[in-house]
Amino acid sequence: MDRSWFPIVSVLLIVFAFVVGRVTAGAGGERDYRDYYAKAAAAYQEAVNLDSPPADASDPERWNRVLALYRVVFDGYPDSPYADDALYAIASRIDVQTDADTAFILYRKLLQRYPDSEYAPQALNAIGVAHFQREDYDRAVVVFDEFLQRFPTHPLREKVLLNRAVCQIERDEYNDALQTLERFTEEFPMSEDIPASVFYVGVIHYKKQEFEEARKQFRNLVDLGDPEWAPAALFNIGQTYFDERRYDEAIETYRQVIQQFPEDKFAEEAAFRIGWALERQRKYAEAVEALREAIEKYPHSPNTPAAQIFMAQIYNQGLNDVENAVAAYRPIADGTMDVSPLVTDQISEYDIRRDAQYQIGRIYEEHGMIEQAIAEYEKLLKNFPEPHSNPAHRSNEIDEAKILDLRARLSSGS
Repeated sequence: MDRSWFPIVSVLLIVFAFVVGRVTAGAGGERDYRDYYAKAAAAYQEAVNLDSPPADASDPERWNRVLALYRVVFDGYPDSPYADDALYAIASRIDVQTDADTAFILYRKLLQRYPDSEYAPQALNAIGVAHFQREDYDRAVVVFDEFLQRFPTHPLREKVLLNRAVCQIERDEYNDALQTLERFTEEFPMSEDIPASVFYVGVIHYKKQEFEEARKQFRNLVDLGDPEWAPAALFNIGQTYFDERRYDEAIETYRQVIQQFPEDKFAEEAAFRIGWALERQRKYAEAVEALREAIEKYPHSPNTPAAQIFMAQIYNQGLNDVENAVAAYRPIADGTMDVSPLVTDQISEYDIRRDAQYQIGRIYEEHGMIEQAIAEYEKLLKNFPEPHSNPAHRSNEIDEAKILDLRARLSSGS
């Protein structure tokens, strides 16, 4: 059968359908057009109504309903003037620390579909800030550079330049960061973030070990009395002295931080630093007293577990005080002190506590207190049956054979 005519007929049918469609649109297309946008407006208003006051994860049922309604708008009516509003309403409320991938997808969708949206600058900046908060500074710089190129006059440019400089500092690109900060100061001489810029210039000089220039920048902030940056600046002056081994000046500066800014977080940091500086001066009794005072004043500080261990080490090695060294290690080993600030990808809470228990036994053994050492090593094997994650850690050498050897020493009186 000859079917050579079939494609032609198919084309004719397609053309016919198109013409009929155009005629139908001419008759009622305007009504359909209005209906599309009316439905879009109604869907968006429904979402906004339910989202007032703003919903969040604390009310998961309403939050999920709000998300679903906004999604109806940007998926069902992508050509409406409400689609970008709905996209941003969801993306801007997602916690980028816990669900960054979802936020990035929504922000990127907004930027690709609606590049001229009023929310496009905020979306691009939010992506950069999210990378910054996740310490992915390479990607953050790329996004911030894209922002500066695409939106050269947007008000957020001020924040973007400053954040870009901080990323460069974190990438050890100190000269580039200085240039960015100079550019920031030139473009925004009246910015409320000028103190932050001065502080970061000081940080750059500090990292370059240009301590006198760093102190000059930090002192400018202290003299200005800026409530946000002065405490950090004064504390960092102390840090420059500490790194130069000018411990008396470091201690005096830390005490100034505590006196001038007693409620600031840097007062807490300074309290612990005094103990560390005194230890460097071999003023061991003063060091443990300073550390003890800091621990008692700030029991929930992230510095507390490290200070507790440091205090135990000073008692043992600096003061040759066995009982106080053991007493300092004990809350770590027994789990009565929170050691989570010390936990890393390389060391677990179990490792930290196991090490403390091992140190107690080792101290007794090194001081010839064998009976006490045996008891503590037995406690180690009972309470920490799994080895330390570091195969070379000396606590892994403690076993029944080691304890039997110590019993033999105890019996022989050696």
